[in-house]
Amino acid sequence: MKAVHFATGKHDGIWNMAFDRYLMELVRENSWDFVLRTYGWDPACVSIGKLQNTQREVDPEKLIAGGYGLVRRPTGGRAVWHETELTYSIVASTDHPAVSGSITEALRKTAAPMVFALNSLGIKVAVSPTEKHRSGGPRTAANPCFTSHGKWEVGTPDGRKLVGSAQARSRGVFLEHGSILFGNDQLKILDYLPRNTAEGLKNTLRKHLTEGIACIHEFDPNIEISDMENALHDSFSSIAGNPLESISYEELETERFGELECECGNDI
Repeated sequence: MKAVHFATGKHDGIWNMAFDRYLMELVRENSWDFVLRTYGWDPACVSIGKLQNTQREVDPEKLIAGGYGLVRRPTGGRAVWHETELTYSIVASTDHPAVSGSITEALRKTAAPMVFALNSLGIKVAVSPTEKHRSGGPRTAANPCFTSHGKWEVGTPDGRKLVGSAQARSRGVFLEHGSILFGNDQLKILDYLPRNTAEGLKNTLRKHLTEGIACIHEFDPNIEISDMENALHDSFSSIAGNPLESISYEELETERFGELECECGNDI
């Protein structure tokens, strides 16, 4: 099995989502069996889930006017503010042993190396196989991802969420996105909710985005993004079938990648 790791650095939201969609195409064409990608965002960006209504989740005009990005993920889930974090993508065929089975089984399988990587850096985290640690965010529109802690998501023993993730399956290919928080910027999204969002809802969300979130620098401010990337490289090698090979991404910026950038830019 050919397993690779792309560390692509920081790019804008449209570039990031186009690259992941391109990786899905390449896995479908059997270029690789398992891909781990780690990356960041510049400028800071809000991503919304595949099925979300943009106008019900954020105020796009205000967000763009503020100099921030907005993009739709090919994965499900809810809105995420991307800034002080390391984002990861896992791409593999749906029958790959590391991600095969039901949604719950795949979540369990990918959570294990994430927990191992964080624990190896001295961050004590765990997953809960039940929803007993839900932080309680309301299930409404304008309800960001980090307002609740779902089944098999990675968090602290006291139930605070540190990693938010979402999945997709398309034509035989599995994709998981995840945000590993280094700092808590999630409150910023409250300034860009739809104009008609009730103040009471904002206050409830503010409480959950303050009390229900943990971040790496809360535990150790000396951990660098590269430390987390290296830990993920090692831990995901254990489930990929072979040690991950680190390769450059520049050669993938092809004409087809440019077409996907245009598609992502139009899908807001």
